[in-house]
Amino acid sequence: MAESHVISGLVAKRAEVAGQITSYQSEIQRLQSALSHLDGTIKLFAPEFDLRTVKSKRTNARNQYFGHGEAQRMTLDVLREVGEPMCSREIANALIQRKHIESTAAIVARIQKNILAVLHRLMANNIIKAIDAQGEPGVMQWEIV
Repeated sequence: MAESHVISGLVAKRAEVAGQITSYQSEIQRLQSALSHLDGTIKLFAPEFDLRTVKSKRTNARNQYFGHGEAQRMTLDVLREVGEPMCSREIANALIQRKHIESTAAIVARIQKNILAVLHRLMANNIIKAIDAQGEPGVMQWEIV
């Protein structure tokens, strides 16, 4: 009897994924049509323009946990308040607690990756610096300059 629940759950999930595929395929068709119209308009104004020279622009997905600039501000706040060097995992855990986000391994890893990008950007701007963690090879700690 338990298998019928498993099968019904799998069938429901399959229907959901198939619906997403259909939705994305129609979105791709819409975007390809828009691209074709843009190509035609470019050729109308500049027939000699080589469209192959136009590189695709990367799109960034919005971070669901932080607003624009919020991760950077909160990271600096945590480093200021603690007053001692911290590793990215400690900073991520502090931000998870402040934002009251459910702490799962996947969420912590995703937020830590985001925080690492913030830390590298701050280091490039000479706002913070990286130091080797004592006794932990491969672990970097971060502090405000």
